Amino acid sequence: MPPFDPEVQANARCAIVSTAERVFGFAVFYEELRAFRIVEYTEDVHLSRTEALLLQLQPRSCCQLLSGPDNVRKMARVAESCGVELAEVKSSDVKQGDVEQDLLRLLEGTDKCGLSKHMEVTRQKQAMRALAALLTHHSLVQEPANFNSCTLGIYPLRNFMYLDKAAFSALNVLPRPEESLRSNTSVLGFLNRCRSQIGQRRLRQWLTQPQTDQEKISRRHDIVEALVSAEGMLRDMEGQLRFVPDLERLAARLHRINTPATKAQKANLEDLVHLYQCVRSAEKMVQVLSTYEGVHQEILAQSMSERLRAILADFNNFKGLIEQTVDLQQAEMRNYCISTAFDASLKQMAQQRDKVKVAMEAVKADVDKKLAIAGTRGNEKAVSITECPEGWALRVTKKHQQALQSYKGSPALKVLQIKKQEVIFTTSELEKLNRQMEQAVADYNKQTQQLVEKALKVAATYCTVVEKMADALADFDVLCAFARVAVSAPCTFVRAKIDPTCSNFNIEGASHILVVANSEKSFVANDLNMEKETSRLHLITGPNMGGKSTYIRSIALIALLNQIGSFVPCRSAVLPIFDSVMCRVGASDMQLRGISTFMAEMLEASCILNTATERSLVIVDELGRGTSTSDGFGIAWAIARHLVEEKRCFSLFATHFHELAALESSASGVRNRHATAAVDPASGRLTFLYALADGAADQSYGAHVAELAGFPQHVVAAARKRAEEFEAGSSFGRSSKRQRLEDSSNKDALDYVFAAKTEEEFVQRSKEQLSRLQTLASAGC
Repeated sequence: MPPFDPEVQANARCAIVSTAERVFGFAVFYEELRAFRIVEYTEDVHLSRTEALLLQLQPRSCCQLLSGPDNVRKMARVAESCGVELAEVKSSDVKQGDVEQDLLRLLEGTDKCGLSKHMEVTRQKQAMRALAALLTHHSLVQEPANFNSCTLGIYPLRNFMYLDKAAFSALNVLPRPEESLRSNTSVLGFLNRCRSQIGQRRLRQWLTQPQTDQEKISRRHDIVEALVSAEGMLRDMEGQLRFVPDLERLAARLHRINTPATKAQKANLEDLVHLYQCVRSAEKMVQVLSTYEGVHQEILAQSMSERLRAILADFNNFKGLIEQTVDLQQAEMRNYCISTAFDASLKQMAQQRDKVKVAMEAVKADVDKKLAIAGTRGNEKAVSITECPEGWALRVTKKHQQALQSYKGSPALKVLQIKKQEVIFTTSELEKLNRQMEQAVADYNKQTQQLVEKALKVAATYCTVVEKMADALADFDVLCAFARVAVSAPCTFVRAKIDPTCSNFNIEGASHILVVANSEKSFVANDLNMEKETSRLHLITGPNMGGKSTYIRSIALIALLNQIGSFVPCRSAVLPIFDSVMCRVGASDMQLRGISTFMAEMLEASCILNTATERSLVIVDELGRGTSTSDGFGIAWAIARHLVEEKRCFSLFATHFHELAALESSASGVRNRHATAAVDPASGRLTFLYALADGAADQSYGAHVAELAGFPQHVVAAARKRAEEFEAGSSFGRSSKRQRLEDSSNKDALDYVFAAKTEEEFVQRSKEQLSRLQTLASAGC
């Protein structure tokens, strides 16, 4: 997996430790938020939870102190696949006894009550070991900006849907390095209608940390529904969100103002102006939101307008500070300076500076008059004033060089530079004024800097409020992006109904958003009807390129989108809340690590079998292709049976082993479906219909696909012949297929008999079909 994009990546660093009993401790530090989060968990042999944590948190670096070389080797593989830089920590460097002393120095509020309010957190022994490793390796205690300003809490691991690397890759959740953050080739890019940097970062966070809390999901759905129903309000909100800067990093720069020893970047006057503009935009957002009178008025008020209004109340004095001290007219031209009306001495210095400028203009006018260069058009002057390394100087174009050098009058002209297009020169009076200007500007800047520092120190006290505003506006930006997608997407987006019992999984007209967005062809939407007790595993057969993989991925994407709070691409949906989406899709060689395609398949399948729960969604595509036909079929059969009987989770199992269809009659909860295709009897041409239907397919049309790919005709003919010979001479899995064909034939015989119109015809037909009717009778039909 590629490294995380720094534009939407949180400045997070983490540490991982473990014991021989596979108890893992995990600690993470968010630099901008100055927040420590720790968690302790029991890990499996694949380090799947650790992998999920790295994908959720997207850390810039990670240090480890793991027990046993096996865990170290696996961790290196996991970190590499997740694009995380990994470093070793020596056990001798981690002194757990120092952690409490370090926390007393770092955490806010510990000067009054010590660590008493963190007792529950500090009881997690391995998590605290990880925290000790984190503090030591990254020297966090050496940064003055962290002193008495950090927070500590438990990372809510079980509040988020589990997504492993295979799911991220199969569903194209994040863009590849060469792709834009707004490219429709990834889910992040497709959804990214955010107007701010903090919105993009929050969108990535929500995508990697889908919620499992029904109340939180429904609250997001309510807000998106309100914004979709009032597109004018949505448009106004988007217009104001454009003025939101990167508030998270701005708050971090504000916090560093009062820590003189830090080397990190601090806030400046430009940051204060951007924050002021953001506050004014937020006020307009509150006004816009107050116009909404729809069905979700109360939830919109609680989650957005009232939340924002409470934050803005704390900015009243800040607005006054900026309006009094900063020249906002100059700021519109990106010239950030203190207003001359704010300080009397500053005003005098500005007047002195301007007086010198007027005197310089007088010198220029005098020289222009005395040179009397002809040929200028209208009121255009031949001599102009310009800035150069020597200060302010006079300038004429190259064509007037001769007139300049031949001038012998007063004042004496001193040439400074002769360039390709111009000549720069000065006079003794202008040199004198330059020295005066230099002193006037120095005095003005010195006084300005003192006033700027005072303003910044006052603004630094708003750091906590800025962090609250960043949190609120990031949420608003993402929810507005979801609404914009629902309004403007190339396929229908609707709000899904959530089944709290997690027993029904129904979708009408499911579309794959990335396929629709990147294809000019029409998309064939398909339905899904799954019930926990009767049809929790769908076995999907059909031809290559028939749409099986696209279908199962579209279902997984709909589940993911629903749990981040977005509408979903279909006509209607009733969805459970999943605790994980697990994928075994596609083949991937990892030969550089000594892992074959088939071994990679087996590792991913093993992870699913060991980690999936009854509330998981599992999608499996083409399992068992990397070994012999009989071995592959046996493994696929065993995995499918384990999923339906032991795990009892919703599963979509696409396969070319048509013999797996017999599982429907030997295990409850299995339902056969197939991707449809049509073959022209005359030409033998294959047409993919991309629609799914009930029942199993009896062939994969492999030779037809080879023909479409441009195989020579004699090769295609040989392939068909050998396939027919294999099917005729092999007993592998054919009994089940023959049984299905016989069952179909017997049912046709029964229909044929009952279609008789007279008693005599009924008897005659019964005699004709006697053997088949006897077979039906013996089967209990």
